[in-house]
Amino acid sequence: MRKLRRALVAVGATAAVVGGALAGAPAAQAAPTWQAHDKNCKTVTGGSVCAEVQKRVTDAGAVNGYRARMTVTPTAGNWMKPTTYSWSSDGALSQVCAGGCSQQTSAWTSAWSPVKTTAGTYVARGETTGGYLFDAAASWSGWARVAEKCATDVAGKFCVYRHERGYRDTMQERGKLTVTPAAGKWIEPRWVRVGTVMNGTNTFKTSDLCDPSCTRRTGSWSATVTRTMPGLASPLELYASARVALPSGTVKTIKASVTG
Repeated sequence: MRKLRRALVAVGATAAVVGGALAGAPAAQAAPTWQAHDKNCKTVTGGSVCAEVQKRVTDAGAVNGYRARMTVTPTAGNWMKPTTYSWSSDGALSQVCAGGCSQQTSAWTSAWSPVKTTAGTYVARGETTGGYLFDAAASWSGWARVAEKCATDVAGKFCVYRHERGYRDTMQERGKLTVTPAAGKWIEPRWVRVGTVMNGTNTFKTSDLCDPSCTRRTGSWSATVTRTMPGLASPLELYASARVALPSGTVKTIKASVTG
């Protein structure tokens, strides 16, 4: 009986220690993982090239890093030679291979680039049979605010913003309307637009905020419209505009622009 009692005490003590350790231990945190972000492939003279970007994601879902690489796939009888790459976040030109890459006659993938903590467009470049140059781009930069215009009324405040960003190998432009009605008031968004005027020609994209019907907003609210920017030429105006209706019966249009 004494042996059995000692055995039970020993088991109980072990259980208490294990239970206490489990109760007091901090929750395990998973290491950040690399996940797909963007991949863009295209056919070029002598083969095909892909630019690929991954994002580093924490266990809480936050993104805290980006890395990129390129893949070349020459067609039979051709070669492809990777040369440089760059990120729009810093603009620096870097060698794909330290000391230069050799001519590749079969599918080849580069090492991952050093990690960037800021989102940006990644562009990989090279040359191929016959001295032709090629490039491929992936990912996108953050939206940069280039112009803004606000107006106030007894009904509240409304603003329009023009944003721009790099998306792969193109530029995008965005118009954003925000409304902040005063207490007990409303503002009715009608439309928001983004566009350019070049040599007197106005091209734009509009989002109809009254489709299928207008809504009187009584709380903070926003809407955007985005398009790929056309090729630019001087003289030009880059703008974003918006229209709202107010309780006074006034319909107000505001515009934010830059010229060059």
